[in-house]
Amino acid sequence: MRRTREEAEQTRQELLTTALRCYAERGINQVSLKAIAAEAGVTHGAFYWHFKNRDDLLIALAQSMDLPFEQHLIDQLQAIDQDALAALTHFLIDVTNDILFDPHAQQVYNLLYSRQQMLPQNDELMALLSENREEWMGYINRFLKQARKQKQLRKKTRSLPLAEMLFGEMQGVLAVCDSLHPDVPESEKRLITQLTFENTIRGLMA
Repeated sequence: MRRTREEAEQTRQELLTTALRCYAERGINQVSLKAIAAEAGVTHGAFYWHFKNRDDLLIALAQSMDLPFEQHLIDQLQAIDQDALAALTHFLIDVTNDILFDPHAQQVYNLLYSRQQMLPQNDELMALLSENREEWMGYINRFLKQARKQKQLRKKTRSLPLAEMLFGEMQGVLAVCDSLHPDVPESEKRLITQLTFENTIRGLMA
């Protein structure tokens, strides 16, 4: 029977969700495309109807599986106009905690960003991931430029290098928390995130 467009899209999304979970849990080189199709409940042939190969699948994952940067920017839009650095602090803490404790965000980050060296060096995929990082640093830069207008930063402060530094610090916090013993409680990881960004932002103030 001919599938409807909605059914085809549902199958495609199921394949993407299954691939993300399998790759994140077992590693990209430990999971075959046939295994992904089987776990998604479709035939191997149905998989190839949606994706040409593994690189095509990974590109689709990078295009469709976003991290919560934009949502937390939207959450802070009103606060930016009142106190940009306070809003930035909340933004950095909230995004980092989402990646640490939301299973979906954690899978996306681990597969596509924290272990990027494990990915195939496909030019289109690497360019897409780089574009995503540039966009996220642009969000951070937006807070910093507003903070400079509010005279919270020194007048000659260059906001873009600071944005790159803060993005790198976020990656560092995620790496540190990921390396902690599994028995370390969530509350301690949240405290690490909070104190790190509060202290860093306090150090930037004019």
